[in-house]
Amino acid sequence: MNCLESQRISIEKVDAVYRLVQQTITTVYPNYYFPEAVEFFCQIHNRGAIAKDILEGAVYGLFQGKELLATGSYHNGHIARLFVAPNLRGQGLGGRLLEDLEYRIIAQEQTKAVLDASRPAEEFYRHRGYYIVRQKQMTMESGAVLAWNVMEKQLSVSPR
Repeated sequence: MNCLESQRISIEKVDAVYRLVQQTITTVYPNYYFPEAVEFFCQIHNRGAIAKDILEGAVYGLFQGKELLATGSYHNGHIARLFVAPNLRGQGLGGRLLEDLEYRIIAQEQTKAVLDASRPAEEFYRHRGYYIVRQKQMTMESGAVLAWNVMEKQLSVSPR
């Protein structure tokens, strides 16, 4: 894909980010999680949470022209909500945006990136140098247990 541009997301794009995130969760996550967990992820990545992060200047997007292809956030070295449009997965967009977020973390003089990895993304992060540091879990209303891994990567300060 040519002419890709990573940029900070403005509040005017909150609906585009919300649609991309929800579409990805409802398309991809059912292959990895039980329905209650999918609904949980839809709820925590709601429009209000996304708008709050945008207003804090923490949300970035990868665009081709005006089309949002991928989105990701970071705050104090913690990367979150990295999603690629389902029809564009496997084309290197997530890796490109992740690299941009890591570069921004380094620019803030931090040497480590941390993230909570969803099951669909865990191998993606592993291939990019992230390693599991601990597992977290929560019991859902139904009694089912939702587990995920916290991953880290040491970032090296090198020219882009």
